[in-house]
Amino acid sequence: MEILRFTIFGIASGGLIALLSQGLVLVYRGSGLLNFAQGAIALAGGFAYYEVAVRAELPKYLGLVVAVAFCSLLSFSIHYGIMRPMRHASALQRVIATLGVLIVIQSFAYVRYGFDPLRVPSLFPTRSVTFFSDELVLSLDRLIIIVLCLVVSAALYFGYRNSSFGRVTTAVAENQLAASSFGHSPDKVAAINWALSGALAGLVGVLISPLIFLEPTALVLLIIPAMSAALIGRFVSFPVTFAAAIALGIAQSLIQRYVGQPGWTTAAPFLVVVAVLVISGRALPLRSFVLDRPPAVGSGRVRPLVVIPLVVLVGWVVFTMSADWATAAIHTLALAIVCLSVVVITGFTGQLSLAQASLAGVGALIAARLTIHGVPFILAVPGAAIVTALVGLVISIPALRIRGITLAVVTLGLGGVITDLLLRNQDLAGGLEGLSVPVPSLFGLDIDPFFYPARYATVVFGVLVLVALAVVNLRRGRTGRRLLAVRSNERAAASLGVNVPAVKSYAFALSAAIASVGGTLLAFGQTSVNMVGFTLFLSISIVGVVVVGGVGNVPGALLGSLMLSGGIVGMLFESWPSVNTYLPLIGGVILLATLIVAPDGLFELNRQSLTHVPWRKLLHLSPAKPPKRQAPPDPDPVRVPARALTVENLSISFGGVQAVRNVSLDIRPGEIHGLIGPNGAGKTTLIDGITGLVRSTSDSVRIGDVEVSRMSARRRNREGIARSFQSLELFVGLTIRENLAVACERPSILRYLGDLVLPGDIRLSPAAWEAVRRFQLIDLIDEHPESTSFGHRKAVAIARSVAGTPSVLLLDEPAAGLGDVEAQELAELITVLAREWGIGVLLVEHNVDLVLRLCDRVTVLQSGAVIMSGTPEEVRRDPAVIDAYLGAPA
Repeated sequence: MEILRFTIFGIASGGLIALLSQGLVLVYRGSGLLNFAQGAIALAGGFAYYEVAVRAELPKYLGLVVAVAFCSLLSFSIHYGIMRPMRHASALQRVIATLGVLIVIQSFAYVRYGFDPLRVPSLFPTRSVTFFSDELVLSLDRLIIIVLCLVVSAALYFGYRNSSFGRVTTAVAENQLAASSFGHSPDKVAAINWALSGALAGLVGVLISPLIFLEPTALVLLIIPAMSAALIGRFVSFPVTFAAAIALGIAQSLIQRYVGQPGWTTAAPFLVVVAVLVISGRALPLRSFVLDRPPAVGSGRVRPLVVIPLVVLVGWVVFTMSADWATAAIHTLALAIVCLSVVVITGFTGQLSLAQASLAGVGALIAARLTIHGVPFILAVPGAAIVTALVGLVISIPALRIRGITLAVVTLGLGGVITDLLLRNQDLAGGLEGLSVPVPSLFGLDIDPFFYPARYATVVFGVLVLVALAVVNLRRGRTGRRLLAVRSNERAAASLGVNVPAVKSYAFALSAAIASVGGTLLAFGQTSVNMVGFTLFLSISIVGVVVVGGVGNVPGALLGSLMLSGGIVGMLFESWPSVNTYLPLIGGVILLATLIVAPDGLFELNRQSLTHVPWRKLLHLSPAKPPKRQAPPDPDPVRVPARALTVENLSISFGGVQAVRNVSLDIRPGEIHGLIGPNGAGKTTLIDGITGLVRSTSDSVRIGDVEVSRMSARRRNREGIARSFQSLELFVGLTIRENLAVACERPSILRYLGDLVLPGDIRLSPAAWEAVRRFQLIDLIDEHPESTSFGHRKAVAIARSVAGTPSVLLLDEPAAGLGDVEAQELAELITVLAREWGIGVLLVEHNVDLVLRLCDRVTVLQSGAVIMSGTPEEVRRDPAVIDAYLGAPA
């Protein structure tokens, strides 16, 4: 009976998680967004209920109505006041906006109600109900909660399935443009769903507050199990989400009863969810994966005339600080190092990690344990960084199969797992008292932060300078270019030979190591190493302030670190005793305003403004001229290895739909082979299958004598298969020169470390230079592609494809959007690539006249199958081709 009792308790808590999860589903279906603030809105509902039922001593059911209405209005206002102005921002920026809302609501709760838990009365009777002759005793309020959650969830499911509004919501979720063409307003649909989601959150806040007490942390953390359940339901299915939430609730209840080790109550169910997501994920996204404009990124160039005097000046100021100021500086400088880890993982690689503070805590814990066992402080810091990097590698495993905002949920949950299992483990971390460690010293110099805080602060500043220099070096190096390529477009990066899984894993490991260094220096700045401060909310705050400063720039991270409470800014306003309490609230408001007004961050906003100041050259504030680059070599004929591509019986299916059926073709060296067919014939999908970007079933795909059908897209590129993309898919944030460098560079594994110290200059291959010359890109080579004309961007895409001297080039509609003159120039370039370079070219193009005039042979697809293959003249006369695609001559 005990198992049954705890199962029923789990159903009750799972039902509340289900309601919160259903709200997430509503927001996602209405606006395609994951609302990380859902738990915070439930917190607001709990406090609204407290104000009415406790402080005002009004009827509890009136408190319920007020709480539900208030949260509904709050969510409605979030949509219209924040999300609607950001409708053209990237999904990453909008998700961070919901984190900003979370910070604002939680910080306001701390300011208004303090940190102590509050007791609120239960909405329903709490008397005991007995079943099975006194063997099973349950609380009546929990039984009512179970029934209520079931009824509300069923109403949502049947309401959205059978009502016209539900059908409109589904239509908007699938295609906003199509829904708008039928007179439906996606904005109004999103607003209504946000309001309903807020009402559900308010209901949860009222029902759960009497069970777990009213306290800002616990209710906000409900977002983790709620997100877990919604992930299982893919954020679209009400019944699957409900079932997953109930299962999570039961699992947590039973684990809490029968597993003595703390932390496993939330960790175990979430790890199961992560495993399901990893198994069902994809190594590379499909073409339908939405690509957003990433935040602006710095060039990585260092101006010594500005940086060296500034470092010397700040170092001298830190060294001469008083004890109180030095202690505050230690806090800010150490957290600035953790902020730099966000630049690496989010700014450079595009992976939103919400576990950086937890990783910083892991580093501090490992370093403390090492020093306790006699390892010197100077060795404990890098030793802890190496071990934490391995933890970062483990966290990167989900990133190899999932991406985008889903990954943010996973990293948030994994950060919670680390916190619960390691940092809150009293046996490992010492509990509230922390760990007593030896006094840190450096080469025999006592740097005890208690007696010599200025010395310790100077050491922390020196480490910050070294880490910042490593990060800017990384940006300029080959590895940094590959990070930015993956950030911009994983598919394009893989097709150019970039090892996407290795790059992601490296970014997670490096960012974890950097966070470890910052966390260690922060923790050792106290009298005992204490893990209490390394919380999920610190992770969220760190991401928020770095976004405010500028997540793509090292100066942006340094600027953002000033906004974290407990540091230098707190000392500046020490006459205001509660400044550190208000600072998170102020920071949250600034974050939301920055995302709306200056999404690239305050540093980038001010840098652009200062470029118009007349004396900018004196201070080197304008973008510096590019450093001396490799000069174009003398023209040299390019010949590629002569290898044919042979495809036999290639088939591709998506679910039950067969997009490509038993296609066979071959592309010979120096030949231009055309591929035509109506829209939806499977032409681009065929290229995706040949290059390894989608899974295919085939008897054989060979390049020369090498079988590549089981190889990854990266390895196929290494064997000599290159491609262009219909949508170009150039790397945002990289110049044309850097785009070409990604294609022709083949860095060794040692460059992953070497680029942190000596990044070196860009060296383009002879093929890349010849492509630049042929395509007339020399004068534009240090420009960003997005600042050039569409025709130039088309040329850059093809030049990038041939920079690695492939034997076979697959061109996907290269003439689309070009005028007649530009199309003719393109045809001449393709002819040069085939006839002079010896590349075998597969040309997919809707311009039939261009294909028939340019190609040696042509293959025609219809509904994924070949209906004709032959010379252009044979194709032109074939009745089946005329009927299916060309049409009868006039």
